[in-house]
Amino acid sequence: MNMFGDVAAAGRRLSSRAAGAIRHLAAAIDLADTARPLRNAQTRSQWLTVGQEVTTAMLEGAEVEDALGLIAHRLQVIAEADAACLVLPGVGDDWVIEFAAGEGTEDLVGIVMPEGGRARRVIESRAGLVVTSFDRSSTLRVPEFGRYGPALYAPLVAGARSTGVIILMRARGGEEFSYDELQIAEAFARQAALALELAEARDAQDRAALLDERARIARDLHDLAIQHLFATGLSIARARDDLPPEVGGQLSEALKGLDEAVAQIREIVHALQRDAVPSLPMERVERELDLARSGLGFQPELDLLPSQIDVETWTESADTDLVDDAVAVIREGLSNTSRHARAEHVKVTLEVGPQLVVTVADDGVGIPADRTRSSGLANLGRRAERWGGTFSAAPGPTSGTVMTWQVPLTKTAVPPAPLDR
Repeated sequence: MNMFGDVAAAGRRLSSRAAGAIRHLAAAIDLADTARPLRNAQTRSQWLTVGQEVTTAMLEGAEVEDALGLIAHRLQVIAEADAACLVLPGVGDDWVIEFAAGEGTEDLVGIVMPEGGRARRVIESRAGLVVTSFDRSSTLRVPEFGRYGPALYAPLVAGARSTGVIILMRARGGEEFSYDELQIAEAFARQAALALELAEARDAQDRAALLDERARIARDLHDLAIQHLFATGLSIARARDDLPPEVGGQLSEALKGLDEAVAQIREIVHALQRDAVPSLPMERVERELDLARSGLGFQPELDLLPSQIDVETWTESADTDLVDDAVAVIREGLSNTSRHARAEHVKVTLEVGPQLVVTVADDGVGIPADRTRSSGLANLGRRAERWGGTFSAAPGPTSGTVMTWQVPLTKTAVPPAPLDR
C-alpha cells in the first residue's frame, strides 16, 4: 500500500508541475495575443504617418520624381527592410525598378521585371503577396534578389488599374513579413497610388495652363503692343515731315528707338510662341501624349516605325499645316479613348515614308454598334481628304478601336474649308 501511495503522491506532484507549466504557457500566449494587436496598431500608425507625409508632399507641389524617391526611402525605414523598390511602367509593356532605397541597392535600379515573375503577377492580380525567403526560392527570375531573404510585394492600385508595385526585402535570416504587414503595405500602396495619380494630373494641367498663358501673352504683345507702337511710329513720321530739320533729326532718332523696341518685342513673342506651341512635330506629338495622361489615367505609348524617311529629317522640314492636322488626329483619338473606350492601354504609332501614317489603337470596348455619327471623326476624314489621303476607324484585331490616318507627304494641301482646330 505504501508503494501505491508513493506512486500516487508522485503523480499528484507531476500533475501539479504540468498544470503550472500549462498556466505559464497560457499566460505567455495571452501576453502574445495582447502584444500583437498593440504592435500592429503601432505599425499601422507609423505607416499612416508616412502615407500622410508622402501625400501632403505631392499635393503641395513636390515633383513626382522627388515624391517617388521619398516613398522608397521612407518605406525602407518604416518597414524595417534592407531594400525598398518601386516598380513602375517602362518602355512599351516593360515594368522596371525605377527607385530603390537601402544600402547596396544601386544595381537594382533599371532591372526589368520578367514575364511570369512575382511582380508581374501582382500587377495583373492587383493583390499583394509575401515571400518567405528568396534564398530558399526554387524559381528566382531576378538573380539580384537572391541575396535577400523575406520579401513583400504590394500593388500600387489607383481605381481600376495597377500603376506599379512596391517590393520590400529583408536580409537573409531576417524576420518574415506577416499577413498583417502585407495588409498595411497594401493600404499604403493604394493611398500612394491615388496621390501619385492626382499629382500627375495636376502637373499636366499646370503645364497646359502655363503654355496657354504664354500663348495669350504672345498674342497680346503681337496684337496690341506691337500694333500700338507701329501706329505711334507712323504718327511721328508724318509729324517729322512738317518740322524743321533739326527737330526732325531728333524725331528720326526716336523712330529708330521705336523700331528697336518693336524688334525686341517680336523676339519675345517668338520665344513665347516656341514655348507655348513646340515648333518641332515630335515635340508637339509628345506634348499631346503628356496632356492625355490625366484624362486616360495612364501614359499613352508612342511607337515610331522604321521608314524610308528619317523622322528627325522630316521634323525639320515638315509642312506646318500637315503637322497641325496630324496632331489633331492624335488629339481626337486620345480624347475619344479617354471619353468612351474605358481602355487600359493605347498606342500612337507614327510612320514617316512616302505616306505619313498616324495610328491610334486602344484595347477598350470598341465602337458601339448603334453609333451613327461623330463630328470629330468626320473632321479627321476631311483633314485626310484635303491632302489626298484616307481615314478609317475600325474594330481592333481582338478588342478596342484602331484609327488610321494616312496622307502622301509629296502632296500640297487643298485650300481647306474651316476646320475645328
